[in-house]
Amino acid sequence: MDELDALKEEDRRRFKLEEALAHNKIEVLRKGILNFIVGACIRRIQQRKLGQTEQKYSFVVHTEHAKQAHNWQVRIVTELKHLLVYNASHNLTLLSQLVKESYNDFSKSIKLISVPLGYDEVFAEVSKALSDDYLMITKVNSEEEVEELLDDNGELKLTAPLNIFIGGQILDRGVTIRNLIGFYYGRRPGKFQQDTVLQHSRMYGNRSKEDLAVTRFYTALVIYKVMERINEFDGALREAFEKEAHSGVVFICKDVSNKILPCSPNKISLSSITTLKPYKRMLPIGFQTNYKTKIKDVLDQLDQTIFNALPDDDKNAPFLIELYLAHSIIDKIKEMLISEPDYEWDVEALKASMEFLSKNTENGKTRGKVWCLVRTNRESSRVKADGSYFDVPDTSKTEGELARQTAIDVPMLMLFRQNGNRDLGWMDSPFWWPVMMAPRKTRTMVFASESVDAD
Repeated sequence: MDELDALKEEDRRRFKLEEALAHNKIEVLRKGILNFIVGACIRRIQQRKLGQTEQKYSFVVHTEHAKQAHNWQVRIVTELKHLLVYNASHNLTLLSQLVKESYNDFSKSIKLISVPLGYDEVFAEVSKALSDDYLMITKVNSEEEVEELLDDNGELKLTAPLNIFIGGQILDRGVTIRNLIGFYYGRRPGKFQQDTVLQHSRMYGNRSKEDLAVTRFYTALVIYKVMERINEFDGALREAFEKEAHSGVVFICKDVSNKILPCSPNKISLSSITTLKPYKRMLPIGFQTNYKTKIKDVLDQLDQTIFNALPDDDKNAPFLIELYLAHSIIDKIKEMLISEPDYEWDVEALKASMEFLSKNTENGKTRGKVWCLVRTNRESSRVKADGSYFDVPDTSKTEGELARQTAIDVPMLMLFRQNGNRDLGWMDSPFWWPVMMAPRKTRTMVFASESVDAD
């Protein structure tokens, strides 16, 4: 999000334009443009070798409405181009390093297509593209400009082998852009709605496998999470309509009195939805615990509550607990955890989903209850080797399989007492990490913690 702020307007306190090729404030935009140039060059080499017509390719930068931001972004991208051209014409090692990074980025995907390429020929093609001015930068932010840029088919003209379009709302909809293999997207509406987000998101569309191998999408984490929700939402609906057309899809929300009720799917807020289907897991990720002294009392209370609930005969086996107790445990765990930005734990969505699944089972013996599984002395890392946050305190072959076998009618709440050692990235204090799994008999369900007004 800091990078998107830096792209709104010039502020030399953030970064200086002459440092565009190295400054970390525009790291993702720079990577996106380098990858676009390298990816397009890879495709053109492949087409040449196969005796095909070499195509022209496009990249879109779409982050803001304001024309002032577009002017600033054009200046940044133009400066990047000038610096890259300078490096190419003077055979500087920095260009080789940047191209190598992009080539490595594509290495896995280009191996899957028919014409793999070596680094040397890709670097030579990139150098030629820069030296021969293959890269065109175009600002698109008024109706008049669009009309001038359209070809006879109503598509944006690709006048050069490599085309970068920078603009605002006009790029949202109504304009076709051919051979789009790179998209830098940063539109941040107050409320994310699926129809609007899909109109904004020009990375969707049919592509050949060869083009798909070099296609990349760049955005902020919060926007990416909304995209994940779109994909999960659409996938669940499609699966429900194909396999459970007779039962439909349940849309639920909480009213002002905190009751869970059916709600309309029209114009729901994508940033607040949770899609449930059989065996869906819900858990907090991307968090840190509070200081040991601040969570000690809560930890002691949780330990007492959870250990007292364990059955006497087999403390390792799943057991049923009342829904209110499960909610109380979740609320207490929430007091221990501090979410990182863009990783906020939606506790209300978890509790509402658990409540709906528990209270709407046809099995009277388990209605109003949830299964519980307790494990202690866990040593999970906070961060994976690749830098992403750890998200599997439950292992699929042990706890996961046991949960799938047990959670038939009502959900399973798995509770993992982590040791929280400092060498694993934690605050050197034990804490409880919850995972809820939806039962096998789950109708596709969408819970919306908030809605948006229809236009």
